[in-house]
Amino acid sequence: MAEREEHGRRAVESADVVDPSQLRITVNERGEVRVQYVDGATYDNAKVIPAFPITRPSRFVYLQDADGKELGLLVDPRRLDRESHDVVVNQADQAYFMPHITRIIRVEERIGMGIAHWEVETDRGYNSFDIVSRSESVWYVGRDRLVIRDADGNRYLIDDLSALDKRSRRLADLYL
Repeated sequence: MAEREEHGRRAVESADVVDPSQLRITVNERGEVRVQYVDGATYDNAKVIPAFPITRPSRFVYLQDADGKELGLLVDPRRLDRESHDVVVNQADQAYFMPHITRIIRVEERIGMGIAHWEVETDRGYNSFDIVSRSESVWYVGRDRLVIRDADGNRYLIDDLSALDKRSRRLADLYL
């Protein structure tokens, strides 16, 4: 397997793996991400994109320049300096807005329409949404972990069905 070095990155099977010790990631006064390599190469208005947004949102992340060109894959952001790590985790969280449902308050099925109206508590507060079809709007991504996509395309995560309170689990069992 051929490898090449460029800005502290190692090319492996067409994916550039970024060496965390070779860069710093900061946010400027305008809220834009800056990726700066120790050799001086700097990319302003960069993007941090989780490779696996549901199962490992801040473990594997792609770095892109302002034009969307891939700078590389950061395999383990925990190896970054503290400030860079915090920026990566924050940006990865913002890249895929996915509130975590912590409690199901109410689910109301609209008979004949195939629509269910949900009222939930999430890690970001109260929310309500409609789902059109269970078969097209609910995906299990593990034994007790699932993603729900609402009618507007927003996604919500139930991290662990078994960890929900009894009433929430009962509502989930009825409508999922």
